[in-house]
Amino acid sequence: MPSLYADIALPLPLHHSFTYIVPEALEGAARPGCRVLVPFGKRTLVGVIVQMSRETSQHGLKPLSDILDVHPSFASELLSLTQWVAEYYLAPWGEVLRAAAPLSLAAESKRMVRLSVADVLALLEKTRRTAPLQHAVLAALARKGTLSVTALQKETRTRHIHAVLRALEANEWVKTSEVPPESGPRIKTIRTVLLTGTGRQISEEGANNESSKRTVTARQRNVLATLRQLLGERPDGIPLTELLRASASTLSIVQALARKKLVLFQRQEIIRKPDEETVEPAKHIVLNMHQELALAEISQALQKGEYNTFLLHGVTGSGKTQVYIEAIRGIVAGGRTAIVLVPEISLTPQMVARFRSHFGDRVAVMHSQMSTGERSDAWRLARDGRVDIVIGPRSAVFAPLERLGLIVVDEEQESSYKQSDASPRYHARDVAVVRATLTNSVVILGSATPSVESYFNATSGKYRLLELPERVDQARLPAVTIVDMAEERKRSLAETRTRGSAQSPQRRWSPPTISQALYAAMDRRIAAGEGTILLQNRRGFSHVVECFECGYVERCDQCEVTMTYHSTKKHLRCHYCGRVKAPPSVCPSCGGIDLRFHAFGTQRIEEDLQRALTRGTILRMDLDTTTRRGSHERILQKFAQGSADILLGTQMVAKGLDFARVTLVGVISADTQMLLPDFRSAERTFQLLTQVAGRAGRSTKEGEVIIQTLQPHHYSLEYASAHDYKGFYTEELQYRKELDYPPFTRIVLVELRGEAEGEVLQEARRFAQQLTTHANAPIFTVLGPTDAAFARLRGKFRKHIFIKSSKEKDPGGALMRSAVISAQQAFSRTRAATSKKVQLVIDVDPQGMM
Repeated sequence: MPSLYADIALPLPLHHSFTYIVPEALEGAARPGCRVLVPFGKRTLVGVIVQMSRETSQHGLKPLSDILDVHPSFASELLSLTQWVAEYYLAPWGEVLRAAAPLSLAAESKRMVRLSVADVLALLEKTRRTAPLQHAVLAALARKGTLSVTALQKETRTRHIHAVLRALEANEWVKTSEVPPESGPRIKTIRTVLLTGTGRQISEEGANNESSKRTVTARQRNVLATLRQLLGERPDGIPLTELLRASASTLSIVQALARKKLVLFQRQEIIRKPDEETVEPAKHIVLNMHQELALAEISQALQKGEYNTFLLHGVTGSGKTQVYIEAIRGIVAGGRTAIVLVPEISLTPQMVARFRSHFGDRVAVMHSQMSTGERSDAWRLARDGRVDIVIGPRSAVFAPLERLGLIVVDEEQESSYKQSDASPRYHARDVAVVRATLTNSVVILGSATPSVESYFNATSGKYRLLELPERVDQARLPAVTIVDMAEERKRSLAETRTRGSAQSPQRRWSPPTISQALYAAMDRRIAAGEGTILLQNRRGFSHVVECFECGYVERCDQCEVTMTYHSTKKHLRCHYCGRVKAPPSVCPSCGGIDLRFHAFGTQRIEEDLQRALTRGTILRMDLDTTTRRGSHERILQKFAQGSADILLGTQMVAKGLDFARVTLVGVISADTQMLLPDFRSAERTFQLLTQVAGRAGRSTKEGEVIIQTLQPHHYSLEYASAHDYKGFYTEELQYRKELDYPPFTRIVLVELRGEAEGEVLQEARRFAQQLTTHANAPIFTVLGPTDAAFARLRGKFRKHIFIKSSKEKDPGGALMRSAVISAQQAFSRTRAATSKKVQLVIDVDPQGMM
């Protein structure tokens, strides 16, 4: 019989798989979707079998080393899905598989080093003066024992560690060996104790049986009695530590009982779970007419077992989550499973608590702030069929659930569903729709402010539109007031000048961050014991430190962006590369001393509130206050319990939060998003304002929203204040059509970046030339190369090329992607040696253009 060959996808930035021979002894275990160990150069890597065959045209193939899975980590449906992601988003298949599984697919073998001489002291003395680098390595191995090359380099601070090791190996003073990578996080177990039949009999007889008195001491009988009582509630076994604590006993006594075969030790798997909110019993909720109609349509599609995508457009507070829950209830009852995607990790605890109140422990959580072990356990629970529902942000779309029936994408418009900082740059919402087509599942896209693309798909018949036009329990949408901060500044400056004419010297004026109307509204809520949410979509104290005399602005040395002042640590920080430096005391340009802070962030707002409000407590929720694990949950729990009057934060306070006590929402600066050089800036502004406004008045108490802006007549603000999504959509769609933007076109953003601007520009021009001369060039439009909005980030210059393809001429974007692939291959083949440091990034359907 001819040999069996396996095509392996490796987690490398290479757009092809590698073929290996499957050893005869492993043929029975080799299946597509299994993780394997393969030799790759001098390393051993973990890859995934994506295809198997008895034929190949390749020669000189190596055998794979081992198979790590008893059952495939990737079912055939997930292999097909990840292959689609790789092809559509122009990403290596191995990188997509790595993103889809928490198990260690990126692991590779470690090169370990150990001493191979007996007289180490003599060798150390010999090399001390003649070979100091070799001496340092030998001394580290003598102190620490066997070390990996990486650890040895860190220990000795030797830059050219490999050259030193080659010399040591040539002298036979050290030996190196490759240690295969681990298959992933180990299953966590604890030691548990059970009663044997004899042990149970003695524990029941107690102290009255004379024969047991001779074989079991009083302290041992106490342990047996305690164990019997505990096992009544948990017959599968009691953790040893719990038994010792409950019986006030010692390990030696329990071990003595085990030797007498009265108790039995065993290992029990422990599922690692993140800290979550307390789950309260589910409330009985009666759906209103609109919810019932939406659920009926969804249920009908679920019963057919056919693919369908619904856009559930409901105003804030309309009960979309309860529709999800009832739809999933039907799915689970029918023996199928569901995935629920949320846009932010901060929203996960509330969603999980609500679902667990209905479905108990059949709900698993997956997100990036969990430990590797926690993610691995959740992944195994889903793969093994021990949970029915998986909840999490973006990557949960790849959860290995079988019998998938429903995928929910909550707040489907959120850009956080698009991975933009690393390959694969996929959009979880679109991947969810494709996965549903592969599994004949139903998708629910839920939003109060759907993306223009999704609403266009719904109104053109690609999706089915469901409407929830009213809030539940007769709650009313909040009244919205727009405050013109230009007028507020004029009033404040006039008051300062008046005080300055009466008092000497004149007080230095700075623009107010909060209007008098918002201060007064907050004061009323504090007096009434009600809650306020304040949104300022910029963290830090001040986004700009400017010299009032010459206009000099502090910028990052590595990025062409202004640095943000953080008052808690008294430093300037770049929010792109993380560079930190002390703020200047005099202007570096003109020597002036009048340095002023502008474009304020959350820290500045917090200080202004503390200074201006005579009462009330404030919680701040932004990236600076939520770095520690569980910090999101703790902040939200404090606010929910009424421990604070005001929750101030960035956009993480704008979405999904449901607090009955919140009756006021304030937007400090609506202009932050609106003025960005991005065609989606108006849409994002409308969505953010509508979402945060929806946090107010979600109970019987009426809500109020105050929006501060310098652009009071911008159409996104006018429609947001009127809660008019359809009006905004109509105007925005016309703008998109006139300028050939999605949903009428498909866009690919090509970015080239490097440390030498000339090289980057040269390669960008070459790439653009490849595109414009491609056979499919008449189908699409190439714009650029041009400087990115931030022309330099993290020390690298950035050039952008935009490619637009009409959906009428190229419906699936295949022709455009073919041209991009061709240009990408040419870029890899022809770039000169001097420009190898130029990096190419391709983003299909980008969510940001900056």
